[in-house]
Amino acid sequence: MNDFTEKLSFALQEMYNRAAVCDAGLLTPVAIDRGLTLLRNLDYPASLLDLLPQTSYERAFPLANPLTKIAAIAPTTILDLGCGTALDIFFCAHLLLDIEHLTGIDASAGLLNEGRKRLESFPAQAGKINLIESDLNFLDSLNLASFDLILMNGSFNLIYDKVSFLQTLSELLAANGTILIYDFLLTESLPPGFADEIDNWLWNIGGALDENELNEAISNAGFKLISIKELERIDPVARCEILIGKK
Repeated sequence: MNDFTEKLSFALQEMYNRAAVCDAGLLTPVAIDRGLTLLRNLDYPASLLDLLPQTSYERAFPLANPLTKIAAIAPTTILDLGCGTALDIFFCAHLLLDIEHLTGIDASAGLLNEGRKRLESFPAQAGKINLIESDLNFLDSLNLASFDLILMNGSFNLIYDKVSFLQTLSELLAANGTILIYDFLLTESLPPGFADEIDNWLWNIGGALDENELNEAISNAGFKLISIKELERIDPVARCEILIGKK
């Protein structure tokens, strides 16, 4: 891990641990949707949102709603990287009748503890879900099994060395498995020096790639790009759904 990666990892862990104890939730000073309002705007099913009290959603800040796409892929095992309070895999445990095992990994002990508290009230789902505290840069030290689906809902652009990271994922993805990423792609060049500032990475922008750079990283890691679906464009970025598979 180089010096920039260490600084980025520390800043991310500090930010999300602080968010875990903030009553008003994540990114409070910013005038953008968050929590239950955000989840509703992203069309998370009301039937799932009604399972939990509103306070369960205060620390939710996904980039997109992955549930419809995951249901179409129909995996039996899921690895959620950067899972936060594990809402997505908690919902998947409810939705997917054939799901066998779900693992969520996040570097924030505070957010994971929120997820574990929720699972105490849902023993059927808790039996299928394993939550692990770890920096995503050290996945190769966890002795994980392979998974049908690897989900990254707003965490891919927080990885500094994306090729090396994707190479690690190749060991964790089943032969016919899918990587499902929701994050920003660049539609315009960033200002000079923008990506050198840690704070710009915390918003998922400093580490964003354009489509050509993404294709190159995926290919260099031994994967193939299946599809890119643009969900929303706010130049210089577009919020996208990205599907990746093995060559």
